[in-house]
Amino acid sequence: MTFRFRRFFVALLGSTALVAACVAVSAGPAAALTRTLFVGCGFNTYPTVGAAVLAAPSGATILVCPGTYHESVVVPSTKTLTIRGIAEPVIDAGGTGPNPGVQVLSSGTVIKGFTVENAFGEGILVGSGPGAGPAISGVSIENNTIINDDQGNPTNLPLVSSAYGECAETPQAAPAPPIPGDCGEGIHLLSANNSTVVNNRVYGDSGGILLTDENGPTFGNLIAHNVVTHNQYDCGVTVAGHNIALAGGIYHNTIADNLITNNGVLGQGAGVLFASPVPGGVYGTGGAVYDNLVEGNYIWGNGLGGVTLHSHSTGQDLSGNSIVGNFFGTNNLAPDADFAFAGKDFIDGQTTGIVIATLSDITINIADNVVANDANGIWIGEVFGAKVTVTGTASNIFVNEAAPVVVVTH
Repeated sequence: MTFRFRRFFVALLGSTALVAACVAVSAGPAAALTRTLFVGCGFNTYPTVGAAVLAAPSGATILVCPGTYHESVVVPSTKTLTIRGIAEPVIDAGGTGPNPGVQVLSSGTVIKGFTVENAFGEGILVGSGPGAGPAISGVSIENNTIINDDQGNPTNLPLVSSAYGECAETPQAAPAPPIPGDCGEGIHLLSANNSTVVNNRVYGDSGGILLTDENGPTFGNLIAHNVVTHNQYDCGVTVAGHNIALAGGIYHNTIADNLITNNGVLGQGAGVLFASPVPGGVYGTGGAVYDNLVEGNYIWGNGLGGVTLHSHSTGQDLSGNSIVGNFFGTNNLAPDADFAFAGKDFIDGQTTGIVIATLSDITINIADNVVANDANGIWIGEVFGAKVTVTGTASNIFVNEAAPVVVVTH
């Protein structure tokens, strides 16, 4: 490592980090005893991110120099690490098998400043597979570019099975059709809580950002200041309850100040989706996606409604969500036909800002939004006698909307 390059790291890390840096660079194995490790930065640094993760003690920082690293990275549950890219190095997971590009299994880990591309599954997965591992908290995913992942199902085929479970279709309560597998989308929080996904760019994946609850509740997360665009087969942000309310639930999450555009135009994806494929019956036995906030986003040009809420069964809890202070352009470009089984009146075949279609009774707050340039501002489908209670409707501003609010009921 040149003297000039070392001076760069002094400025970056401070004098305390310099001592660790010198030890790390002087001998690769000795770096396992230090708090700062380097990857791809010259002589005697680690050749891959995975090698540095293996050597690092919990609490260490791994700095990754510019370059392309052909690997899939797993941060194990036994280590809390900060992994930072310098000048946005690339983790290219193509050809590494049915894996995410980066998988975080430990609470408190930071992944910052990378491009993650060409993964079979998610670009970044926070959590383990369904049915395995504890909940994870306090993870930060920031300032990354997540592009061209979900390659296990690149054309959104209805795969009954796959080497990577997230690529297989998900059954819904009859008579709703199965949901095609999205391979986990760009960034996936699976039973994660109190974590942040901020200032990322997510595009060219199957879908954008996904929150699910297979292994336990997903709550208290912040999804903010991201650009989520041109993910053609699924939603910009999907909040999907995959567990029964008593064992999981997705709640108290905030989706704020994001740019969410041009998602789901080839596969019926919303800007932001609240939904659950888990059927209920008795209240509390179905999926649960409740008390979440969508605020201050710009949402335009998506396949389904800018915000779409779908409840396909009685006994689901999708109440208490708030849609506040957003700007909606033209949405629902691929008409919403999920409830066609209820009759042709329950197909929203026109451009629409916000779509609610439900078999469960729900309450929802829709307030202080600007909804512009659609045929319908808010479209509500009360299927087979379900009741939708909306607060805040009068505070919204509707611009060039032929019908500000449409309610279809049996």
